[in-house]
Amino acid sequence: MTITRARLGIVTIGQSPRTDLHQDLHTLLGNSIELMEIGALDGLDLKTITTRYPIQGKTDVLVSRMRDGAQVTISESDLEPLLINAIHSMQQRQPEVLVVLCTGELPDIAATHGPVIQPKDVVRHFFAGLNLQHLAVMSPESAQITNTRNRWQKAGFQCDCSYGSPYQEEAARYQASQELKNSAADIIYLDCMGYTLAQARQIAQWSGKTVVTARQIIFKTVETLLLNTHSMGSGRLLK
Repeated sequence: MTITRARLGIVTIGQSPRTDLHQDLHTLLGNSIELMEIGALDGLDLKTITTRYPIQGKTDVLVSRMRDGAQVTISESDLEPLLINAIHSMQQRQPEVLVVLCTGELPDIAATHGPVIQPKDVVRHFFAGLNLQHLAVMSPESAQITNTRNRWQKAGFQCDCSYGSPYQEEAARYQASQELKNSAADIIYLDCMGYTLAQARQIAQWSGKTVVTARQIIFKTVETLLLNTHSMGSGRLLK
């Protein structure tokens, strides 16, 4: 008997493939996934991106990863047309579920084949469902703190914020963990799809708090959607 593999499409705001994601996908989803990836910044080098899309003076900053692991920053307004093109290209490949790999306030995308998961909505409803009043949030960069605080306060939370990038040295994540250790919040949310499960475990040890990644929330949602039609227990992860 042939077991068909669920087709998962991932669109990153940086570059594909997101090799930093593959091990965690194996942990969160099992093995029976056909993974398809595309990046909004595919085909561009870092120098071209920083020259063509400067972030100086902009407050809508997003952070992602280049193919070689380097961090890249771009504003939401500059990213939007590139991301929409990447999503349309992925939709033509007809994934059963499509995930936009960004927790920022990006425009809503209509589904043309299967569900389109935009983390901003799923994550917000997840924490609202926990009936929390206070949340500690770690973002990648200091330039994101104002928007992060405003976004979570608008969602009804008291919010303590700090920053430490998942794509750079651990020193900043350690410092952010120490700052959030003193928060009245019981949970630290890592507000970027780039934070790994290993980084979350480390931040939990440093802070003494429960740590939740966007990856856990989003890909467990993916698992629920795919479980209805596919066996998740066998096969291999395509990279």
